[in-house]
Amino acid sequence: MPDTCTEDTTYDPIFVARQPIYDTDNDVWGYELLFRHSGDTGVAQVADNDLATSKVIADGFTLAMGGTPPEKRALINFPARLLLDDTALALPKDRCVVEILEDVIPSEEILAACKRLKDAGYLLALDDFTGQEELKPLLSMVDIIKVEVLGMSKSELMKVASGLKKYSATLLAEKIEDRDTLAIARSLGFTLFQGFYFCRPEIVPGRKISATMVAKVQLLGALSKPEVEFDELAQIISRDVSLSYRLLQFINSSAFSFRTKIQSISQAVTLLGLGPFRQWSMVVVMSDMDMTPKGEELTYLSLQRARFLEQIGCRASSLVYSTDTMFLLGLFSKLDALLGQEMAEVLDKMDLEDEIKAALCGDNNNPAYRWLLLLQSVESGDWQGVDEFMAEKQLRPEICAVEYLRASSWARQILGLAAKQQEENNNQA
Repeated sequence: MPDTCTEDTTYDPIFVARQPIYDTDNDVWGYELLFRHSGDTGVAQVADNDLATSKVIADGFTLAMGGTPPEKRALINFPARLLLDDTALALPKDRCVVEILEDVIPSEEILAACKRLKDAGYLLALDDFTGQEELKPLLSMVDIIKVEVLGMSKSELMKVASGLKKYSATLLAEKIEDRDTLAIARSLGFTLFQGFYFCRPEIVPGRKISATMVAKVQLLGALSKPEVEFDELAQIISRDVSLSYRLLQFINSSAFSFRTKIQSISQAVTLLGLGPFRQWSMVVVMSDMDMTPKGEELTYLSLQRARFLEQIGCRASSLVYSTDTMFLLGLFSKLDALLGQEMAEVLDKMDLEDEIKAALCGDNNNPAYRWLLLLQSVESGDWQGVDEFMAEKQLRPEICAVEYLRASSWARQILGLAAKQQEENNNQA
């Protein structure tokens, strides 16, 4: 894995968070995009204030949706000023959903701006509707109504859903935190769902993971050992024919651009180096763990987290962990959700440092856990939390923003290569 701890002018310093939205089949329907220019320090969210600009929104859309299937939609928050300025018309109508924030007052001017967007072929969504009387003029215009279910009782949610039945809009339940809330929302006619529940493990008592998956977890554990030697690593990989084949496919792909074809695992380790090759091996195993849409999204998030923590570790002068350890911290941070098992149970099969195990299991007093909190802040659009952490670690905001974007691009590239390989394998079968 090449060293990329260098200044990069390829990306504008924009933080981009991408939250998946699922349909009733647990397929990814689209994403809500949250973004902020790194210069907007102290701003909770760019779309919540008048610092938002059409350039930041357009750049954020391009950066977040690059490489995603063209049918996936992107919900983007628009404050009143940008609605009145027709900013959304600069974005593709077949992909962009204009999300009207709940604090936008539906004046005659706002309603006229919404009509212009509808006439131009855009979908509209209304954010955080909980029955507010002042927002009702928008209900007959929008295509999607988002209801924030967090903190709502079942009776309150039933009341809101019942009042929306007369409208033709699709109902989206956001901030779903548990399985019961998801079930209630489904029963009330919601067909789109968003929330951290989908990134958490769905624990079913008594369920055991398959022998194949146990083998993958054990393989990850073997690969993650910091003291692993060249011969041992080559032996571990060679025992798994499928892994060996896929690794050689990866290494001979455009991601590396070697002049000559790599023919063996030993040759690959020699050319890449022990550390990078070990990381690539873990990436390949991770990308093969869950091929469902939800699993692919979790894998993308794991790879993005791993790459970001590894690269930001190069920048943190007071970091007490190696960049390899930071990579593992991010890569394994969603293993519980991927496997549907408690994190402690998954990690019991791995020989990791106690401090890293504790962080992955949620030990609030663990210094490594603070880095996982940084990831959560970025992913949820908690920009104040991001700023506070960066100030504490003496990290430049623009560096963090650029590294997060580079990590996103890297993760998309890896998963794109994995998908291409899977398609080729299916065609050969």
